[in-house]
Amino acid sequence: MVEIELEVLVETDPPDGFDSEQLGALVSFVLSHGGPADARWTLAVVLTDDERLRALHRDHMGLDTETDVMTFPCSGEPEADGDWGGDVVLSVERAAAQAPEFGHSAQDEVRFLVVHGLLHLCGWDDGTDDARAAMLDEQARLIALFDNLPPSLPNEGRT
Repeated sequence: MVEIELEVLVETDPPDGFDSEQLGALVSFVLSHGGPADARWTLAVVLTDDERLRALHRDHMGLDTETDVMTFPCSGEPEADGDWGGDVVLSVERAAAQAPEFGHSAQDEVRFLVVHGLLHLCGWDDGTDDARAAMLDEQARLIALFDNLPPSLPNEGRT
C-alpha cells in the first residue's frame, strides 16, 4: 500500500476551477499506479509564477530560461527504507500560456505538469526523444484512467 503525505502550496493564483482536493486525488492515483509499491511518500506540489521557476531553473540547472515544471527529489536512498518524496514546482503562468498550444485548459495543463513531475520522482527520464515520447504517453494514460474512474470508487484514487 502506498502512503502519501501531500502539501499543496499555492504561491500564485491557480487557474479557474482549480481544486486542490482533486489534485491530491490525482497525485495519490498516479503514485499508486505509477510508483513503487508499498512506498511512503512525502511531497509538496508548489504552484508558483514564471519568475520564481526561472530563478530555480537558473540556480539548480544553470539555465537562465523559463520552464514549466521542475522536480526536486528528496536526498537519500528511497529503495533502502521505502521512503520516497520530493517537490514538484510548476509555473501556473507557463501552464496557462502553453495550454492552448496543446488544446486544453490551464487547469488541465497544471494536472499534466504535476503528473510529469511525479513520474520524474518515480524515476522516469525524458532525456531522449523516445524516452520523452514514452513519458508523455504515460502521463496521458494515467490522467485518462483517473478521469474515467467511476465516482462510486473513492478508494481507487479519488478522495
